[in-house]
Amino acid sequence: MTATFKLFIHRLCRLFACRIPYAKLSVLLCGACLALSSNAHADEAAEYTLKAAFLYNFAIFTSWPDRTTDNFNLCIYGKDPFSQDLDSLMRKKNINERKVIIHRMNTIDQLDRCQLVFISRAAIGDLAGVIHSIQDKPVLTVADSPGVSEQGVVLNMNVKNDKITFEANLNRARKAGLNLSSQLLRLATEVHQ
Repeated sequence: MTATFKLFIHRLCRLFACRIPYAKLSVLLCGACLALSSNAHADEAAEYTLKAAFLYNFAIFTSWPDRTTDNFNLCIYGKDPFSQDLDSLMRKKNINERKVIIHRMNTIDQLDRCQLVFISRAAIGDLAGVIHSIQDKPVLTVADSPGVSEQGVVLNMNVKNDKITFEANLNRARKAGLNLSSQLLRLATEVHQ
């Protein structure tokens, strides 16, 4: 619970304590909580709509060493935070002249078939296993969890001052045989060599 919300509740209780019976005050507070939680959910949905666009641009500004499939396999590992936004965005898009196919996966064993893997926050506990399963394979790993670039994720998105930023792990990209465009790297807030 944020400090602002606590202050709001405290002032509301002081203001209405003697005027509104406890049951009505409880209903009022529950309504306020629901309104705030739905706003938080709307903010998260908007955040992931933007992050879906970032995934597309990350792929556009990355070069893979060889073309082994006719499709571009974009995989979401763990709980999918994008809902249908990612599907809607990618429906008519191509990446490097290949049709985008989105796969939602909960097991590590097929991640090496993907060109891009987004590791959801819910699955970040499996990060070491994910990195190991695609080690030295041309797979662009992307996440949005604090500190994972240092642990081997190639591109990690962050939210700072209500803006989505990202950091890049250039060393891991090179080990995977990926070439991140200089245009992409210029936009990164931090580049780990």
